[in-house]
Amino acid sequence: MQEVLSLLAQLASDWEYDGEITEETYLFADLGFQSLDAVVLGNSLQERFGKPIPYADLLAEIGQREVQDVTIGEWVEFTYRHLQDGD
Repeated sequence: MQEVLSLLAQLASDWEYDGEITEETYLFADLGFQSLDAVVLGNSLQERFGKPIPYADLLAEIGQREVQDVTIGEWVEFTYRHLQDGD
């Protein structure tokens, strides 16, 4: 969680969001993410951890939801689950 929150805090200077970023923060509704922003976040985390993580699968799942958004907590849980796979 700290890795993702730290990365988002670094990236936040590019956004018009000045609230606290927590695990309940929504990437799209709260932070104003666009799809490309989510891809950049995913790529940054894959580089940081040195392991491919199937964020495209998560984004496709989000696209099928009634509310097409994801919390930071859910993003972190997805990341953690895939980092543990194969370890």
